[in-house]
Amino acid sequence: MTVHYLLNCYNNQILVKQVDGEADAFHVNIQSNNNPLSFGNTLYAAASKEQAVRIANQLCAFYSMARANGYRLEGAIFRNENKADIAVEHVLKVERTEDEMHDLLQKA
Repeated sequence: MTVHYLLNCYNNQILVKQVDGEADAFHVNIQSNNNPLSFGNTLYAAASKEQAVRIANQLCAFYSMARANGYRLEGAIFRNENKADIAVEHVLKVERTEDEMHDLLQKA
């Protein structure tokens, strides 16, 4: 396994990794700083390293906005007791601007 990108995001790290033997799969994972020996949960798989890095940055930006709006990440779902759940895959499947991510949170 090779880690291509590492991003600190609150008490988590978002990383782009490539598993040996999977030349065309780059995994975007999130792991807690409380468990640094883990490689976290895979939240998205991209076909290129460049796409995976963009997705990792988008994940951190959305995660920051979501936390500011009372959401927490549980597995692959952003949860807020007063709003609808938002699937991580829904957030990451298309490239979004900050305004689009903000709108996604407001419409939930």
